[in-house]
Amino acid sequence: VTPDSNTNGYNSAIKKEEVSDKERWQHLADLADFALSMKVTLMNINYQSFNNFMLRIGLNKGAVLAGVIGARKPHYDIWGNTVNVASRMESTGVTGDRKS
Repeated sequence: VTPDSNTNGYNSAIKKEEVSDKERWQHLADLADFALSMKVTLMNINYQSFNNFMLRIGLNKGAVLAGVIGARKPHYDIWGNTVNVASRMESTGVTGDRKS
């Protein structure tokens, strides 16, 4: 493996200086927009079905380790402190409340 090889999904042909801040962080904005869209969709489902489903979401950014585990029933999973923090945010968060 060389430093120029594309092992982390980053296109090494593009220099870091050439990537704008918007391009660099667009995936996080897209993820937040998706989470808010899920909230609106759930509100519509609740209204139409006379239910009161609640939604909690935890978002975090940082390094993760990803891979396939399991011999008989393989599945893809991610691990790391970033995942743990997002999980804690989701599990301890107040439904309908946003934290920055």
